[in-house]
Amino acid sequence: MGDPNRLQTYLRKLSMGAAAGEKLPTFRQLMQDFSLSQSAVQRVFEALRAEGLIVSQVGRGTFFTGGAEAPASDFERSRNSGTGRSVILLRRPLQNQRGRLVLDRLQQALSNHGDVTLEVAYSDPDHARQVLQTLPRFDACIVQNSFDIMPIDMIAAIRRRTDTVIVDGAWLVGTDIDAVGFEWGEPVERAVQLLAETGHERIVLATTANAFLANEMGLHRYRSMRSRPGIGDRLSQELRIPHLPPQAYEEAVVAALVEAGMLEGAQRTGLIVWGIESGQRFKTLLQRAGARVPEDVSVVLLGRTDIAEESAGLFHTIGYRAEQQADAVFARLLDRWERPNRPFELGLLPVEELAGPSIKITTGDPAG
Repeated sequence: MGDPNRLQTYLRKLSMGAAAGEKLPTFRQLMQDFSLSQSAVQRVFEALRAEGLIVSQVGRGTFFTGGAEAPASDFERSRNSGTGRSVILLRRPLQNQRGRLVLDRLQQALSNHGDVTLEVAYSDPDHARQVLQTLPRFDACIVQNSFDIMPIDMIAAIRRRTDTVIVDGAWLVGTDIDAVGFEWGEPVERAVQLLAETGHERIVLATTANAFLANEMGLHRYRSMRSRPGIGDRLSQELRIPHLPPQAYEEAVVAALVEAGMLEGAQRTGLIVWGIESGQRFKTLLQRAGARVPEDVSVVLLGRTDIAEESAGLFHTIGYRAEQQADAVFARLLDRWERPNRPFELGLLPVEELAGPSIKITTGDPAG
């Protein structure tokens, strides 16, 4: 279970900048976001009511009183003192390791720069709009939305609270929002070339069926390569996995490979797979399905080269560094503050490669 003190601190901070009559998030939302029971949330509400920060009305909900006598929030003090700026880190509650690493590194960088941050989790766009209504204006918002759609009215709600929005990930282009991210087209092409050069006559890409820009660019590159002379006949139809990490994703990938017959037969498979969060778990699942790596199947992961658990020292990985993502987001934020009138843009990270023992050379290999 979660810590009720975290919820109490969070709501107390919100109350400091809230206008009288602004509604709190629902019990259900707070229970989900903070992993608390209904009774734990109720005790937090009772404590805040005793402080005079909130008031409940039967049949209507719970509202902030306005915090008129509460001390200024860190955001307000930071902005008014001129010593730093206020930054909201807006994220979904379910995060992968990459997301957590990026946020932690951003918070440290902003703190070292003299700025203050507030990390806010939202369960869905409606919840995000509701939470944003309880906040004062701030100097920037960094959004990490984990593959989800961010509706226009949610963007509008963010813009009512700040003039500076940076999205962590390849996202909209041509809007008044900056984004820093990556695309999987170049890593896919590198992986295909590597597996072709090592003699694999059957190559397949496995990735999520959920649509988002970076992944669609990888799929587009893979499909275009299937029509190229000399290599296209090696590329099988991609496997679309109806899950996102970490929703039993590794299990779904292995099940799809088994169903497609990619882990059996005389023709060895070269597998390119996006979304693996635990390399050790993935290898174990492949072994349970009767496939040894690299003896029976060669594997290239599309992922983060600086998150050890993804490759686990077991897989060759092509992709990006999460730490570089955080640094690039921070640099883009500082540049936007320094040059507020410059054009908005999407910045893409350079591709990294981490060698691993998951590829077997099948041509010119005396042991093969």
